[in-house]
Amino acid sequence: MPAENQVELVLVHSPLTGDLVWQPVADALRARGRTVSVPSLAGAFDGPGPYYPKLLDALAGQVAARPPDPAPAPLWPVVLAGHSGAGPLLPGLRARLTHGHSPPRTVAGTVYVDAQWPHPGRSWLEAAPPDLAEQLRELAVDGMLPPWDAWLPERMLSDEVPDPELRERFRAGLPRLPLAYFQERAPHAAPDPDHVRTAYLRLSPRYEDTAMRAEAIGHRVLRLTSHHLSPLTDPEATADALEKLARRFAVCPD
Repeated sequence: MPAENQVELVLVHSPLTGDLVWQPVADALRARGRTVSVPSLAGAFDGPGPYYPKLLDALAGQVAARPPDPAPAPLWPVVLAGHSGAGPLLPGLRARLTHGHSPPRTVAGTVYVDAQWPHPGRSWLEAAPPDLAEQLRELAVDGMLPPWDAWLPERMLSDEVPDPELRERFRAGLPRLPLAYFQERAPHAAPDPDHVRTAYLRLSPRYEDTAMRAEAIGHRVLRLTSHHLSPLTDPEATADALEKLARRFAVCPD
């Protein structure tokens, strides 16, 4: 693997949240001399679907041919880190960056951060627990879902983000999404089968089952004793964990 400061860390936020969730981690990593980008999905749900191609276009368009600052030659490899609902997007983004754009980008590794495991060929609703899938169908009004915080128990967000100003900034960036996105089948791109290049960062106990699934098929798993929104509230610890995992990735051209 090249020197750590010659790898661009790409922090992908869930479609259910705004990019604010990653900004504190990005600031922490930049303060350490790392090159970081936080692509935004704002506007990707404007108009009708299908939505997965729009999401992947938005992400790849902000990463694929954009040289880091200062610009090296050639473009540096990237490490993709996806939080929560960004998990199912990572295989498709990896495929776009390595094969779908010119110049291509080498993806050194992928980190699923308290993230859903990809479900190629299946919809979000098909992959979700039946009770959650039913909850979303009931929450939809005229085909649109309320913001993500309305899905949660009332105190959960305040417990995880106790700072009221930060909590309101986070809430302000939560979009309303069409139910059709959750009914749409994910692209058939699968996670990188190379265990050396795939890792899972478990932040909260509710993602332990997914972490165990990743571990059972041979992927590296790192567990923090934290909560789902720790990138927002504990960026230094999250940045430490990402750096630890990224160091293990070997750069292997696709």
